[in-house]
Amino acid sequence: MRLASFLIAAVFVPGFAGSAQGPTFDAASVKITAPDARPPYYITGGPGTNDPGMFRAPRVNMLYLLSTAFDVSLDQIAGPAWIRDVTSNYYTIDATVPPDTTKDQFHQMLQNLLVERFHLVFHREKRDFPGYQLVVDKGVPKFKEVTPASDANPGAAFDLRAYASASKGADGFPVFPGSRVMGALGQNGQQRLKYQERTMAQFVSDLGTRIASSQGKPAMDGFRQPRVVDKTGLTGEYTFVLEYYDVSTASLYARMSPPAESDAGAQSPAAASEPDGGLLDIFTAIRKQLGLRLDKVAAVPLDVIVVDSVAKVPTAN
Repeated sequence: MRLASFLIAAVFVPGFAGSAQGPTFDAASVKITAPDARPPYYITGGPGTNDPGMFRAPRVNMLYLLSTAFDVSLDQIAGPAWIRDVTSNYYTIDATVPPDTTKDQFHQMLQNLLVERFHLVFHREKRDFPGYQLVVDKGVPKFKEVTPASDANPGAAFDLRAYASASKGADGFPVFPGSRVMGALGQNGQQRLKYQERTMAQFVSDLGTRIASSQGKPAMDGFRQPRVVDKTGLTGEYTFVLEYYDVSTASLYARMSPPAESDAGAQSPAAASEPDGGLLDIFTAIRKQLGLRLDKVAAVPLDVIVVDSVAKVPTAN
């Protein structure tokens, strides 16, 4: 019997148990984000950006910091429950990056910052994640290959105003050129997505996250997201719409629209996550709407960063 869902191996890294080793930022300011901090909260700078010498994170939580530092997905971080709390524990970081720093060196610098300022202690483990492969179901897919619009400029900055003011097409989505994913959340758990000029590799890149969300198992809550590989053999770019029932979306609407006080108890939490209006689960939707199929495969072993301890309050600058 395999240890499918649990620990397979543990590797301790003593160099990170108390003192930093390796490259560090030239200078760094770390502080708890002020409660009156205002957007935007975009993280900017660092290697590979237009401001490689300065890394800025105006409002970031510990889980995202760890994910960035170790260059892994959110579900590859395990640790105290508070690191996943999205209601508090945000930090503001400004760090000067030495010239010619590589991305690998930057990740090490951020790890060292967490060790020095938050007393991070961690180790690595191998854990199994659910695995799927995407294949053509029967016959041919139910969508056609497309030729990208000639007026789409892949290098152009996204124009939010133009997108918001664009007219709607017959499918209900904005008529807007370029390769992108457009989403529209409906009530009662409806998730509707338009994949426009996307390859199958791009489609599967976040499909595991969508599968988990549709089952009410988001990465932010500590659930391991399935990994999906493309085995369709489709090599072009495609446009299609996928509509399915999403438990996380249903839960979101339930929180946004609580029942009236007089109806308290009339609807149980479980009832809020029941499919409504004949919506399909994501597996059935992919098969019926796209002509593709998700086949379960052997678990995928991945490195997980296990946080043994980390401080909520950083040491003073």
